[in-house]
Amino acid sequence: MASYKETVGTAVVNYAGNYPGAVDGELWYDSTNKDFKYQYPSVTAAGSWRTANSLGTARYYQGSAGLYTSGIVFGGEANPGVTGATEIYDGTSWTETTDLNTTRYAAQGAGASSTSAVAFGGSAPSVPGNTGVTESWNGSNWTEVNDMNTARRYFGGFGATNDSAIAAGGYTTTNVTVTESWNGTNWTEVNDLNTARRGLASAGASNTSGLVAGGGPPAIADTETWNGTNWTEVNNLNTARAYFPGNGTQTSALVYGGTTFSGPRRADTESWNGTNWTEEADLSTGRDGGGGFNNTNNSNAVYAGGHNGTTKVATTEEWTGAGQPVGAWATSTSINTGRDILSASGSSTAALAFGGMTSGDSDSALTENWNGSSWTEVNDLTTARSQSAGFGTSTAALMAGGAAPPSTTLKTLTENWNGTNWTEVNDMNTARRYLGGTGTVPYGVVFGGYISANSALTELWNGTNWTEVNDLNTARHDMASFGIYTAAISAGGYGPNTTAITESWNGSNWTEVNDLNSARYGLRGAQQSPSTDGLVYGGGTAPVADFTEQWNGASWVEVADMSQKRRYLGSSGNATSALAIAGDANPGEALTAVEEWSGSSTTIKVLSD
Repeated sequence: MASYKETVGTAVVNYAGNYPGAVDGELWYDSTNKDFKYQYPSVTAAGSWRTANSLGTARYYQGSAGLYTSGIVFGGEANPGVTGATEIYDGTSWTETTDLNTTRYAAQGAGASSTSAVAFGGSAPSVPGNTGVTESWNGSNWTEVNDMNTARRYFGGFGATNDSAIAAGGYTTTNVTVTESWNGTNWTEVNDLNTARRGLASAGASNTSGLVAGGGPPAIADTETWNGTNWTEVNNLNTARAYFPGNGTQTSALVYGGTTFSGPRRADTESWNGTNWTEEADLSTGRDGGGGFNNTNNSNAVYAGGHNGTTKVATTEEWTGAGQPVGAWATSTSINTGRDILSASGSSTAALAFGGMTSGDSDSALTENWNGSSWTEVNDLTTARSQSAGFGTSTAALMAGGAAPPSTTLKTLTENWNGTNWTEVNDMNTARRYLGGTGTVPYGVVFGGYISANSALTELWNGTNWTEVNDLNTARHDMASFGIYTAAISAGGYGPNTTAITESWNGSNWTEVNDLNSARYGLRGAQQSPSTDGLVYGGGTAPVADFTEQWNGASWVEVADMSQKRRYLGSSGNATSALAIAGDANPGEALTAVEEWSGSSTTIKVLSD
């Protein structure tokens, strides 16, 4: 084996350890560990929107500029009337800052950040009709500079700096084709659009490269690209619409929302690759007239405010684009004793696996510790049992409830792990099995389970006692869970049928959110993760599943499958680095196999495993 330099007639690299130059799909021979290794191909996810913190002021027809981690919105129609309010976004929250000098709506903006932008045009109550007023933003204040040549509103605008921008189309007393270029000092009229329109989306990184799409009325799908001199008609949008934002460049752009002037506001999202538009995941809320920004590409974006057809809104959504790496599963070191319906806690490099059933359906008290490379048997639970909730770390864990021999005997028993021993502490209020639970000891939350029927009960652990709090909305058992005691997710389970239901816990109440893509029971979720970012995998469907799904705070995205289908497994880690421990694929079976999830695009498989 050590002398092999070829396999199946294909030359491979001979390298001592992990080959740093490996590309996706490459095979090499690790002469140190005497293993053939394979660079597992990158796995990418579809794009999706997630809910972010809301604007301070609900509004629509506002201007916007910047990047998704450093953006700015200004002006717009608010409650009541037109506003000059300016808010900046730091990637997490909005902060109100200095107002525009000229209060207005339907303006446009350009700029690369919340500290350097330009606002231009729109409609101002102080100016009859439209305005060409242009203001430059330095991060603290707006300063009036030279006006546009053609006053207008509802036009397209783009540019990545405050001294390089394009204004195109819009409305004066009618739809126009007028295009102007900004050089930081003056506006200059350049060649017109091919199609007059207002309410158009736009994207571009300078005044020499960009695109516009859509507009109306009536709603159109026409797209044009700008090369610094002329507009060229290219392939149309899939959905004709108007009054929607866009961001990106001439070759990589994103547009979202809008109106067709009939029916509800649109939630459609489309990405542009330089040639064609592709339909992507919808916004959570259909709306038009909001502000959007990210003048880099279509991998990330922010959509803030707008009108949902009933009222002006302050809600914000963030886009994580298609093609983002989401990792893969690889075989890891097996545990010493095969088990299913076990519990686990910790990370992918320091974990604890405890309890469960061995082959033949015998309840176990075994505890094994993972140090990142091997499993070691440590001190047993005080009571052998399975079907329990477990959470925490490898040195501070909790096990609650479950069933003990005979396996139908339900338990309230709670045990605490201090890194060396298990100690019985105060019992839960209600005995049950197949319950979910998550937390970081000393605090945690358990929920659901099975008594004589499915349960919705939720209990909080404060380090000393359990307290009953508000129930799940849907009684069920054997679900996945992750998070902390004040922010958790419960997903899937059985109640009374296999379900995809997902509920979010905010420390007081459960709220139903978007379902899993695949209904299943006996699945598990990565621990030690906030409720806005998690992973679930495996489970029972028909047949047993190897599916993995990633939670982005708003919806589930299907990612790379496990190597082996299994249910009733143990889990540890988080959304970027996790373990799938043991479990079963058939009744009465107890696996020892362990798989490791890597959230990066670099995953190595040992072929001999």
